[in-house]
Amino acid sequence: PAACKCLMKILYIARFARPDWLRAVGAVSTMITKWDELCDRKLYRIIKYMNGTADWRQFDFIRDGPDELELGLFSDADFAGDHTQQRSTSGVFLALYGPHSFFPLTGQSKKQTAVSHSTVEAEILAANHAIRTTGLPALPLWERILARPLALDVYQDNQATARIMSTGRAPTLRHIKRTHTVSIAWLHERVTGPDVRLHDCISNVMAADIFATHFASREIGTDLSTYWCLYALCS
Repeated sequence: PAACKCLMKILYIARFARPDWLRAVGAVSTMITKWDELCDRKLYRIIKYMNGTADWRQFDFIRDGPDELELGLFSDADFAGDHTQQRSTSGVFLALYGPHSFFPLTGQSKKQTAVSHSTVEAEILAANHAIRTTGLPALPLWERILARPLALDVYQDNQATARIMSTGRAPTLRHIKRTHTVSIAWLHERVTGPDVRLHDCISNVMAADIFATHFASREIGTDLSTYWCLYALCS
């Protein structure tokens, strides 16, 4: 009960102001019903990380007009990051950006509901989750706010995943419609339609990586947090 109370408070803060906590807190929160001594050590490590980064701040900047702003959606996934169930984790990041603007809107870290057999399979699931639950629902809102039509810029750092999304062909992934309830044909329709634009993204500026990949030290966490700023500078 004490661990659950602590985790829920940390999760609220993470969703509100500290997205770099989401991956770690989300992974530990799945162990509430089977808590053990290892979970105690993980929670203690999270608390130590919180204390060591209490002075961190997120800086967002908008220096462009409404006509220059676009919606950028990043999706990423690890492969079998959960060593207990061998399940992967999907990371989603949505931002408003422009030539001189970068404003994070939302981030999400979610364990996948079934085991993936390859990195490409995990990335396909992450892209489907990002576009369906985060990207497309945001389009009508920001079209209304910016008073103009928008297209969702989807960034993918896995070449094989991007090719499958573009062509709609994946003979080795025919099973995922049954195991993961994901349709590659639906992803292909969205990517080739007028509402979504698929872009290549190098791994060094994949902003969703921090929500999918666990980091083992404060230094690595700092490097992952700078992805957002790096992308803004490279745009």
